[in-house]
Amino acid sequence: MNVAIRSARGIGLLAVLLTLLIAGCGEEKPVKVGIESNFRPFTYTENGENKGFEVELWKAIAQKANLQYELVPMSQGELSKAVKSGKVDMAIAGMTVNKARKDNFAFSDPYFQTGLVLLTASDNEEIKSKDDLKGKVIGTKSGSTSYIYAGGIQGTKEVRGYPDISDAYTDLKHKKLDAVIFDERNVHHFLQNDGEGKVKMVGEVLNKESYAVVAKKKNKHLGRINGAIEALAKDGTYEALYVKWFGSKPKKLPGQ
Repeated sequence: MNVAIRSARGIGLLAVLLTLLIAGCGEEKPVKVGIESNFRPFTYTENGENKGFEVELWKAIAQKANLQYELVPMSQGELSKAVKSGKVDMAIAGMTVNKARKDNFAFSDPYFQTGLVLLTASDNEEIKSKDDLKGKVIGTKSGSTSYIYAGGIQGTKEVRGYPDISDAYTDLKHKKLDAVIFDERNVHHFLQNDGEGKVKMVGEVLNKESYAVVAKKKNKHLGRINGAIEALAKDGTYEALYVKWFGSKPKKLPGQ
């Protein structure tokens, strides 16, 4: 009788342990999400805290998509390598959708529309558009689409790549560069906060770009992320975050 009771208890305990094990296996691990450590106002780290439009947008996306996550700040040059190697599962950090990247990565639906612009010294009357860059030294961020774009402009003296775009802005203020080409919203943020009246934006937007979440091919989360982006555009959350970080309503919502 005692043997039977002990056997029954042992079987019951085993069943409980198996149930807990199966339940634990069913839980999704937090996804690791790469962000850039200094790309204001999109993603940046300040006093150990992750901040920016994309940081708050991702938080809202993750809530809608029911995703647990961990943010991993790094330099822009590390992001693609980190996604490719699996160090992070995806990245949200001003990653432009283009053909070269589509060959190697998967993208969510675009969540941001922007473009490249031209910046020069406030007292420079010679440079008014990209047509005036012949023989000039241009600064931009290494490895970015702006670096590729600047490299395609005919007749420039040099395209100088910087790991951190703020260093290019500093060199422009000190007239070590003739011009800088970079993301429109980042340039606006710099002009408003650190330009000191020493630089100005000239000409029209050079080209249009779209930002999206980047991941490895066949990432299982992208469908839920796309649904979340669409929902945030419809319920007003996206517009509220855009106004908070950029001071105006977006010209287009995601999906338009």
